[in-house]
Amino acid sequence: MSFIDVLGFRNLLETRHAYDIRDVLLQLREFTAPVEELPIRRVKEPRLLSRAFADSVSDAVVRVRVFDTQYNDGAFFHELLDLLHAQVECIGHGVVIRAGVAVGKAHVGLDGKGPVFGPAMVRAYEIETDEAVHPRILVDEAAYQSFLDDARLRQQDHDLEEELRHVDRLLRVDADGKRFIDYLGASESEFDDPAGYFVFLERHAELVRGKLAATSGRVREKFEWLAGYHNSIVDEIIAQFGRRSAEAVMAEYDLDPMSFLRGLVVSS
Repeated sequence: MSFIDVLGFRNLLETRHAYDIRDVLLQLREFTAPVEELPIRRVKEPRLLSRAFADSVSDAVVRVRVFDTQYNDGAFFHELLDLLHAQVECIGHGVVIRAGVAVGKAHVGLDGKGPVFGPAMVRAYEIETDEAVHPRILVDEAAYQSFLDDARLRQQDHDLEEELRHVDRLLRVDADGKRFIDYLGASESEFDDPAGYFVFLERHAELVRGKLAATSGRVREKFEWLAGYHNSIVDEIIAQFGRRSAEAVMAEYDLDPMSFLRGLVVSS
């Protein structure tokens, strides 16, 4: 279960035109919507693979992924990967989101048409509202433990160690010890070429600088956190390039990456 919210929506209501707000909400719903699949004919009909459903209200989207299926296809990993893609798309369109991810019982109804309710939804909402704080998709520690303990959440053709590598590649542990989706670091392999990833980092830097300039107080603190996260990723990439020869990097990327990457550092 994932509860996803637009960060700073109250400020949008006060400062942006209704058409702009509508576009933000439509983009959020579009990028968090699951891929359409064949309909389920009965509520209790066995499902072959895990499947995500989504519902929306105001500035929030609730995603539910059913994982009690005939074939265990790695539901936990796929939900995290879907959320990573959604966050990358939202950021690319200037929409900053925050979310909580939980595992537990929830009602979705036939074909996911709802109503959606249950303990997992309450927990995901609590994480997004009270614990995430910053623009991050926070994974409940209990959900991570469920992934370790419950084979239905894992790919049945992988052993635990292999599945753990796939999941942990998508996650980052923050200073407060909480796991969140590492959409900046883990998304590098999701781009078709390095240039696309660098363009994404450049746009991300521009977005963060703009938010820092336009906000103050507690809202600005959230984007100061985002600047710190952004800079930590840039520093890691610079360190990685520093271990390679300048000639090899120039040949691969057709640019001076060190100068480019240093220009991506955000001052807060």
